[in-house]
Amino acid sequence: MREATKRTSGWVGVMALALAPMLGGADGCGAAFSESPAPNMAGDWDVSYDDRLDVEIAIGGATYTEELGAGGGVVELTHEGQPLMFDLRCERPEVVCPSEVWPSEVGFRQDDERYPHRVWLQIPHQECMGALRDPAPSECGAGTQNPECEQVCDGAIETSYREAFGVIDEPGESWRVGLGAGFATNGINCVLLGASVAEGDLTTTGTAEDGDWEATATRGDVVTTYGGGCLWAGDPDMDGELEALVLGATVRFATGFAGDKR
Repeated sequence: MREATKRTSGWVGVMALALAPMLGGADGCGAAFSESPAPNMAGDWDVSYDDRLDVEIAIGGATYTEELGAGGGVVELTHEGQPLMFDLRCERPEVVCPSEVWPSEVGFRQDDERYPHRVWLQIPHQECMGALRDPAPSECGAGTQNPECEQVCDGAIETSYREAFGVIDEPGESWRVGLGAGFATNGINCVLLGASVAEGDLTTTGTAEDGDWEATATRGDVVTTYGGGCLWAGDPDMDGELEALVLGATVRFATGFAGDKR
């Protein structure tokens, strides 16, 4: 098994800054509050994905990268002499890969006539269908998969749909939708961070001046980002302990996609 490549990266800060235009920043400016024309994205879109998944794992200031197949896989790395393993198979309920939060068919809406750069759509969302319960003392605390002893789902996890909000940029050349949301899994709480986004460049026809400005295709990336270890750490040295370093790890998945409006 090929070991993940180590590199330095500022992607966490970059992704956080990338979301700022969605709300326009503290001064109230930005595309979210623009009243200028925007291309029409409203309608149903067919989405296809690249056949690879790019993974970045950030631990203690270092970032390790790996390229996996579309279904994910296992990543092994050595951080400061400590062997670590992450089971990132998309089939696991705890691991939500980009194609699972960005469906193959999406319907965009532009409901706000005053602010035409704002878009909405429905996206899948994992939800606890049972009761949330306090974990047993042996299930949480330092050195466990739930260090903060947060409530966990005692029941089935099902997928429902929720509203997501996004913005077309001022020139009408690209768009971005925030995917951030928390969800609970059996035995462990995972958090989909606010830096999780779908974003892409637009292909358009017509013009704003002629009133026939239509978005017809898009190409971009879906990025899902998680924090807190989130049940991914293996135990390669078989010592029965979850390596403390992993509790502060951040894992980022990214995959490319192409979309065409019907």
